[in-house]
Amino acid sequence: MAMESKNGSRSPEKMPLRKAAQTELSVLKLIQARPSISRIELAHEAGLSTAAITGVVNALSERNLLVEGTINSVNVGRKRVGLRLARTLGYVIGVDLGTFNLRIAVTDLNGEPLAQRQIATEMSQGRPAVLARCFAQIREVIAEAGVSAQEIRGIGVAFSGVIDLEKGMILSYPRPGFMESWRNVPLREICELEFGVPCVLEDSVRAIAMMERSRGNGRNYQDFVYVDVGMGVGATIFIHGKVYRGCNGSAGEFGHITVDENGPLCCCGSYGCLEALASGARIIETVQTALAKGVSSRVLEMAGGDPQQITIEMIALAATEGDSLSYRALSESAKHLGAATANLVNLLNPEAIIFGGAVFRAAPDFMLEQLSGMVRHRAMEKSVNDVALRKAETLSDAGALGIATITAGTIMDAVYGEGAQKSIAASAQPAAEFGVGARRGT
Repeated sequence: MAMESKNGSRSPEKMPLRKAAQTELSVLKLIQARPSISRIELAHEAGLSTAAITGVVNALSERNLLVEGTINSVNVGRKRVGLRLARTLGYVIGVDLGTFNLRIAVTDLNGEPLAQRQIATEMSQGRPAVLARCFAQIREVIAEAGVSAQEIRGIGVAFSGVIDLEKGMILSYPRPGFMESWRNVPLREICELEFGVPCVLEDSVRAIAMMERSRGNGRNYQDFVYVDVGMGVGATIFIHGKVYRGCNGSAGEFGHITVDENGPLCCCGSYGCLEALASGARIIETVQTALAKGVSSRVLEMAGGDPQQITIEMIALAATEGDSLSYRALSESAKHLGAATANLVNLLNPEAIIFGGAVFRAAPDFMLEQLSGMVRHRAMEKSVNDVALRKAETLSDAGALGIATITAGTIMDAVYGEGAQKSIAASAQPAAEFGVGARRGT
């Protein structure tokens, strides 16, 4: 019988483990979540003594589940020694299926990439063509990574639509022109049939946020919010270091809070949503509309005279070079983001709010400076004095790498179980041989 986890992956039903095995599995999961963690750090995280953690680590190493080695460090002095999962345990695929870009990564179970690729998604070709192209690209990246299909343990897909995590289904994709073709799509099942391995389907912003939590500025906080501002706007809330998903997995729709009741129509069907007023798509649309009305801007020259080729990166660059239209478009976005962020500060009282996505990669300092003033102006003094507003450290590949890491985390029970079975078989082998020899001697 199979069970489904909260993030929508399916795994075999698990029998209760003895206490020692539970400890070993917990340690294995901690190492997977924090590759290159030291024994001292691991003991602290696991709540064990250094002597106890040494015994657990040695037992896992003997089963070839772990490797230990020195880690590159900028600090002078004794080299740091860290723990990682063995590469021989297998590999996973991470796919970030975005509106404009398709990003694919093959990683080991530590999240270390072996091969990566980014191409245009070309959503306009329709869902069947997009998926067929995606699957073909996945196979090419697997070959590029130099691993066999048999070594792939799972596949994760990050998608920016409305998702039913339990069913592994895309319920809708609220983007003009694509809504009907992506309605009620059982993407998890489609991927499992295509590749013959377990699939995890997750929200794209959540996948990016998990990467920021483990490898970026999120490492420094337990209670924080990650806000992603790209062509859309989304958020992920972390409470005590864990993702808060809400009662049905829909928490974090920051882009669809109302900031102007009389604002423009949003793709979700409501009016005045933050996404409709502050997203990268809105910034580009604002500049294009102004150009159509005859407003002069350096952005048009950067786009080769074609307004449809304007990107958020061009607008950000033009703003730094003194282009007034670009400056105003970015400032307007930052103003709305700042007001909405003040609401987050008042409501959640987080340690930090970390901003990422295409808009903040293009104009990080500009956007953060502009919205910070609005947050300071609107949020309650006690909360705002204690919140840190930070830029994300992760890059555009964070979605693919994040969902790969999430996928690796879902198969740790199976990895541990296989290691335990091999250990039992190895220890039983001499006894079996002895038994055969004894019978021959009678």
